[in-house]
Amino acid sequence: MCYQVVERYSVCRCLYYKHAIDPCQAYGQRGHVIQEKTVLVGYACGSHSSHRPEAAYDLPGAGVLPDSGYGSGAYSVR
Repeated sequence: MCYQVVERYSVCRCLYYKHAIDPCQAYGQRGHVIQEKTVLVGYACGSHSSHRPEAAYDLPGAGVLPDSGYGSGAYSVR
């Protein structure tokens, strides 16, 4: 199965970056589909972010801020 990684902002889901397709042997054949994998990055794009820091709390369901998926690097896995 072919995969394509798409990076989107975690709050507004706007496109950040669309990677090239990682093709499989069936790539280009009739009926073959490409599986899109979404990775959430950052917080919000320039169009949807605000200069007011408290504006993030105006969003519906923003009682808990979403996790971007990236760790701080403070912990190591052994």
